[in-house]
Amino acid sequence: MTTDKQRWRERIRSARDALPDRERIEKSRQIGRIVAGRLLLPMEQKLGRPLTVCLYGAFRSEADPAWLADWCWARGHRIAAPRVREDGGGLELRLVASPADWRAGKWGVPEPDPERTRTYGEQDPLDVVLVPGLAFDRQGGRLGYGGGYYDRLFAARQSAGHTSLWIGFAFELQTVEEPLPREPHDLVLDGLATENGLIRFEGREADESGRRSADSF
Repeated sequence: MTTDKQRWRERIRSARDALPDRERIEKSRQIGRIVAGRLLLPMEQKLGRPLTVCLYGAFRSEADPAWLADWCWARGHRIAAPRVREDGGGLELRLVASPADWRAGKWGVPEPDPERTRTYGEQDPLDVVLVPGLAFDRQGGRLGYGGGYYDRLFAARQSAGHTSLWIGFAFELQTVEEPLPREPHDLVLDGLATENGLIRFEGREADESGRRSADSF
C-alpha cells in the first residue's frame, strides 16, 4: 500500500510541477470562480448568512485558493485556515482576515500567523473545507502528502458532531480514473473542484462495487 501511494505521489507531483506558472495562476483562479459560483454563492443564498470556509495557503505548485479567499472576504464570509500545532500532533484552525495574516510555517508552508490571528475551536462549525492534495479519484478518494493531517482534522471535526462539505481543490491533471489506494482512516471527500468543474460524490459509504456516484452540484 505504501509503495503504491508513493508511486502515485511521484507521478502526480511531477505533472503538477511541470505546469507553467502563468497557467497555474489562471487555472487556480478558474477553480476559485467555480467554487464561488457553483457552491458558495448558492449556499450563502440558501442559508441567508455569512459562511465560514476553511482553506489553505498554497505551497509550491499547489492550486492556489487565494482568489477565492479575496472573494469570501469581500462578501463578508469568514476564512479559517490550518496551522500545524506546536507539538506537531495535528492541525489547529485560525481565522485569517487578510493576506497579511499569513506567514511561512513548518517546511515553509503558508499558515496563519499566531501573532495576528485567533484560534477557531473544534466546537466551532465550518460550512466548507477546501482540501489540498496530490491526487484525487472519482470516488472521493484523495492522496495527500503522507502526514495524515487532514485525515486527523476530519476525524476530530466528525467526533465533535460537525457536518461540513469537504471539497478537494486541485488541477484536472491531478485527477485519476482508477481508485487510489485507500486505508480505513483516510478522508473521503464530498466533492472535487478543478478548472473543468465541480462534482459531488454521493454519500460517504461506498456501494457494493466499491464505487461512489459523481453528480454535478
